[in-house]
Amino acid sequence: MRIEFTLGETPIEFRRDWFTGRAELLVGGHVVPLQSPFDPRTHFSFALTRIWRHRIAGHEVVIEKTRPRLVAGFRSQVYRVLVDGEVAAERDWY
Repeated sequence: MRIEFTLGETPIEFRRDWFTGRAELLVGGHVVPLQSPFDPRTHFSFALTRIWRHRIAGHEVVIEKTRPRLVAGFRSQVYRVLVDGEVAAERDWY
């Protein structure tokens, strides 16, 4: 899963591996880890929404993943990227 967006002149890419659960931001060629596959909370959670936050050049970047309540592994999930509270990108993905 990849979502590309820009913050001013800086291209940013959010990446998440569906198999391992690793989530990271690629900011100007540097990788910023958001979620490790070795953290048990990556794979087991009852929450319907997962939120990752990171500050980039004085801006708050928030990525929200919302999953459906039933059979979430077989249905699309909504990913939203917010920069300073405004939606920068949105995508449905499995």
